[in-house]
Amino acid sequence: MAYEDLAAFYDELMGDALYDAWQQALAPHLFSARVAMDLGCGTGRMAAWLAERAERVYAVDRSPEMLAVAFDAWGHLANVRWLESDLCDLALPEAADFALASTDVLNYLLTADEVERAVQRVRACMRPGGKWALDTLGPRRIQQLRDGAWHDVRDHLVIVHETEVEGERIVHRVCGFAGIDGEGTLYRRFDEEHVQRYWDPAALHDLFGRTGWDVAEVQGDFGACPVDQADRVVWLLRRR
Repeated sequence: MAYEDLAAFYDELMGDALYDAWQQALAPHLFSARVAMDLGCGTGRMAAWLAERAERVYAVDRSPEMLAVAFDAWGHLANVRWLESDLCDLALPEAADFALASTDVLNYLLTADEVERAVQRVRACMRPGGKWALDTLGPRRIQQLRDGAWHDVRDHLVIVHETEVEGERIVHRVCGFAGIDGEGTLYRRFDEEHVQRYWDPAALHDLFGRTGWDVAEVQGDFGACPVDQADRVVWLLRRR
């Protein structure tokens, strides 16, 4: 299962850069948000940030392990409701004004039917004029992931991460060793496989348009480069 073990180390390995970039990019769009959604909320850091700016936040993830980590850290926030759900089955008790789906959430949907259903479900949970900010894998990232291998060695954690790209399918194989005695002498091994799919930005643009969304902005790496050279494609959509 993806993130069954890695959830506990996710924020440590990810760092602050992407969170900081998203917060800077989103700040101008949240002055009128009353109800927000964080879709694929992971460890809850962005949900907690949204909770300071909206009356209510629905933090949604399909990984119970990720939600457990998020609730341990942010469960005290009275205006955040934590929901275990796939985006294809998303339902809320009220319409949202704003949604976020950061860190490749759509790339974890592997078929065109799944992506279209998820996009439609998000639209159904938002009021007309509501905004949806999200990112997807960019062309440059795909090149980096072809037969890629990375490692991260720390006193309490060792991660070996290998990737393989076959057409549009991306397989991440993670082998980890987590310290269990606090002294760096005993480690527990875990293995996870994460599967993603690359979605062409032009095809996504067409999909958004025919499912009731206007593309207000599309940028490469938060405006740092053209989309066709981007590591991460950043979208801002508006519900029609």
